[in-house]
Amino acid sequence: MAITHPGWQRPRLRLLDTGERRATWLELLYDLVFVVAVAELAGLLGEHDLTGFLGLFVPVWWAWAGYVFYANRFDTDDLSHRLLVGAQLLAVVLMAAALGDPVNRSALFAAAYVAVRLLLIVAYLRVSRHVPQARRLALSYVTGFSAAAAIWLLSLALTGPARYAAWAVAMVVDLATPLASRRYQGELPPQSEHLPERFGLFVVIVLGEVVAAIVLGVKGHALTPLTLLIAAAGVAVTVVVWSLYFDRLDGRVVLRTRAAGQIWVYSHLPLAMALVAFGVGVEQLILHPGGYAAALIGAALVVVAATLAAQRKVSR
Repeated sequence: MAITHPGWQRPRLRLLDTGERRATWLELLYDLVFVVAVAELAGLLGEHDLTGFLGLFVPVWWAWAGYVFYANRFDTDDLSHRLLVGAQLLAVVLMAAALGDPVNRSALFAAAYVAVRLLLIVAYLRVSRHVPQARRLALSYVTGFSAAAAIWLLSLALTGPARYAAWAVAMVVDLATPLASRRYQGELPPQSEHLPERFGLFVVIVLGEVVAAIVLGVKGHALTPLTLLIAAAGVAVTVVVWSLYFDRLDGRVVLRTRAAGQIWVYSHLPLAMALVAFGVGVEQLILHPGGYAAALIGAALVVVAATLAAQRKVSR
């Protein structure tokens, strides 16, 4: 991974680059912040806050994915890009800090998420100015993401369930924006080497959370044959999922058809949720055996199997 000169550059279209494209060191640093955010989300699930886990996982994952798609097409790794990413890192840190007490810190979470999206909007405005081929796509994203950000801002004036309802509406707008921009995406397909690697790295993050949850379970319980059996089964499932995902990872899926590429991309959201839930379920099964742990594990495995099957189907 070569480090480019950190001078101030205009955004440029990376799809025309030749040679192998790999994740940059800055992208890997960005991912590390989400390791903490995912751990905080797992903590919510460990406290039986299933609604909070599901509802907050979506904006956290979408904040990560938004930067990934921008970088896939336009990353220059120059000073301007690093400043934008550095500011995003701070906003994601604040999002992660709010996850520990999502009820009392809901305003902080919303404001931090808006900051993440506004920085992405600024990046796309620069693209619309400096990359004529991408202007229609960039402005389409700016329109949709701005509408969603406005709803998030309006939610700060609301309280209780009304605030969360506004978040749900905003997330629908956010998630639907790329789908509504499909006619422009065909003109600028993603770079097929870089994008699968980035999504694969997020899968590694959530698999790491599974291992961390198993470690916490073993650490907090007496070492018995049953504990060892549960931990071994959890590790075995982790290895199997890793194998099923990465042995079939085909970067060409993002170029096969727009529908196939978008199904592959969006399926990573339930996959990531399910893997974290599986890890928490194993931890709970060790510490507090019962119906909650069994339900988490069972539901998680069903979702993991379904999403891996869907990814395999669209990759053919």
